[in-house]
Amino acid sequence: MVRTIQAKGWLRASDFGSATASFEIRFESDGAVGEVRSELAVLTEAKAAGRANLVTEAGRWIAIRPLEMTGNRLTFRVLDDEATLNRYFA
Repeated sequence: MVRTIQAKGWLRASDFGSATASFEIRFESDGAVGEVRSELAVLTEAKAAGRANLVTEAGRWIAIRPLEMTGNRLTFRVLDDEATLNRYFA
């Protein structure tokens, strides 16, 4: 079974600012991947930069590498290790 986390917070793109976001992270055999929904401008900047951060409501930062963007959704790979994410969402 794949563990899934759903959360709200912010998507922060480098040198652009941030926007509210909702996101889902799935723990798969080859690492954590997910999908974030946010404002189009921030999603576009995150995709162009090739790196961004999700910030949880509790203030925890999660580094991501954007993969594909469709509308107001962006898929990503989590750059932080699984142990770190487990501490954030225990």
